[in-house]
Amino acid sequence: MRSLGKKLLALVLCALLFAAALPYAVAAQKDPVVFVAGYTSSRLYLDRGTPQERRVWRMKLDEKVKDAVRSELPGIAFDAAASTVGYYDTLFDRLEPYVSEVIEPLRMNDDGSSKYPVEVYPHSVEETRLDALRAVGYYPDHDSLVMLGKAAGEKNVYCCTLDWRLGQVDNAAVLDAYIRDVLRVSGAQRVDLMGVSYGGQVVASYLSLYGASNVGRVVMQCPAIDGSSIVPQLLSGQDFRIGWEDLAQLYRAFRMDERDFASLAAAVSPEFLSDFLRAFLDRFLVDFFCNFGSVWDLVPQAQYAALRDRMLRDGKHDAMIEKSDRYHNEIAPHMAETLQAVRAQGVPVSIVAGYGYALAVDNGNDSDGVIDVSSMTGADCAKLGKKLIDTDTRSLTVSPNGAIDASAGYLPDSTWYVQGLLHSMGANEEKVSALMTTLLLTDDVPDVRASAEYPQFLTSRNACRGVFCAFSGCAEGFCTRYATALEITNLSRENSITVTNVTCRGAKLRFSFPRDVTLTPGETLTAAVSGVVPEQDLTALRVTVRYAVYQEKNTAANSRTQDFRFAAGPTQTAVLTQDVTGADEIADTPAVRTGVIPPRAAAASVLYRLWSAILAVCRFVRQVRAFAI
Repeated sequence: MRSLGKKLLALVLCALLFAAALPYAVAAQKDPVVFVAGYTSSRLYLDRGTPQERRVWRMKLDEKVKDAVRSELPGIAFDAAASTVGYYDTLFDRLEPYVSEVIEPLRMNDDGSSKYPVEVYPHSVEETRLDALRAVGYYPDHDSLVMLGKAAGEKNVYCCTLDWRLGQVDNAAVLDAYIRDVLRVSGAQRVDLMGVSYGGQVVASYLSLYGASNVGRVVMQCPAIDGSSIVPQLLSGQDFRIGWEDLAQLYRAFRMDERDFASLAAAVSPEFLSDFLRAFLDRFLVDFFCNFGSVWDLVPQAQYAALRDRMLRDGKHDAMIEKSDRYHNEIAPHMAETLQAVRAQGVPVSIVAGYGYALAVDNGNDSDGVIDVSSMTGADCAKLGKKLIDTDTRSLTVSPNGAIDASAGYLPDSTWYVQGLLHSMGANEEKVSALMTTLLLTDDVPDVRASAEYPQFLTSRNACRGVFCAFSGCAEGFCTRYATALEITNLSRENSITVTNVTCRGAKLRFSFPRDVTLTPGETLTAAVSGVVPEQDLTALRVTVRYAVYQEKNTAANSRTQDFRFAAGPTQTAVLTQDVTGADEIADTPAVRTGVIPPRAAAASVLYRLWSAILAVCRFVRQVRAFAI
């Protein structure tokens, strides 16, 4: 009996210990993360599972291009020369077999179904868990998946691969089935969702059509919720202008390339490039893409009906139109209500978007280079380089440069904007990556006002941006009267710099720093701040840092301007990142400038200003010519 009593007591103690530990075990268990990548990210196979199986998308296109150039080089060179005077037919005739080899297997019927037996692979839950994808060397979005793998664990991350030719109604259904499979395999009760670009549009459509009962948290990076204004410009046949200098800037940001392509960009005729691409699209791609449901879902709401009626009202496309009409009439117009209702149910939904880039078609809209800011976020946006009219620019919901009013967005309290962040590049920037994983995997940042570390408006730290500056003790993008220093960081991964000058517009602030200090990659220079601070709360400030870049064989001058707001009133408490009790304030004293500008830096600065003036004249002449035409 005594032995039996001991056993019973041991069992009771074990049960109590298990019950006490259960909440911690449940808390430690992570929800699976389901990731949906951007457009054209999935591999597509023709005749999958047969001896004739072959991959027809995500093949090595560069090798096909090289083979074509090797075999046709003399003819291509001659025909390309003819194309410079507007005669494209012979060049296009020569290219047609090679273009057809790539795009023909992807062709869709008029009703939006695949003409050939093409399917996505891999797609099953077991094959698309991140560790399985890594084993075969396949990453639909390499940087985002690596980011998620490090934050959540590779065995806890799944990638839903989609037939990106299909529209949102179809792919939302595929995502719904995939999520249910993940829950079945993992035994979890819910998943966390992350979508990038087109994948963000799929996630938003899923929430609209299927709700969030199986979802824990949602993060959408640069979601194409209202499409992109690039799409109707390319489909409609209208003329457009390719901004070559803007494309060069986009390339630098995408590759994190620190070289300056300004001289190359200025030498290329945007008129020739635009005419050539218009002719190429009309010859090969417009009719081809017209049968993709996904393309029509990427046409913004304002242009959809007119473009659809002009291009698709032939009775052949009714099945595809029906689904795209559903997206444009039932899903997209109510996206703000859908996302806010999901948040009201206790499911955190967040958007991270870039801004400050021209679109590739250079239509004047503010974008991340690919998608308009208003399409990603629903916010009110001024044209690129302009400010909003009739808007209180001293509101915390307005970007420091006065271009974006977040209060009108789909999710006013949970949308973050990063100036200078290129499309889909959030995983490549440490600050943005940390923000996205924090939003996706924790409850630490419930809204844009919860953390001084992650204010609603951030600034890109891409290496191609050169330098990054921030006022000491303040949240990013803010300055207070306690910010007695400006910290200037060299973002370059390979070049040293010397800061030559720092100026501020909007306040009489001066900056003192040793002028002969060389900053190696990653190093930070502290400049003392003095002067007169503004009296009004949230006054706009523009700080410009000029610097010389020391490359291997030459020295170049450059500059970067960042927007700040001065917090003088009640806002000040929210933007301070450290205790300032007893701290010094900005004093109205003359700034002492020490050191001298190195000769190389002085020469580089003169050359930089001269070259900037030449480029400004060239842009003015182009604008005058375009206006005259």
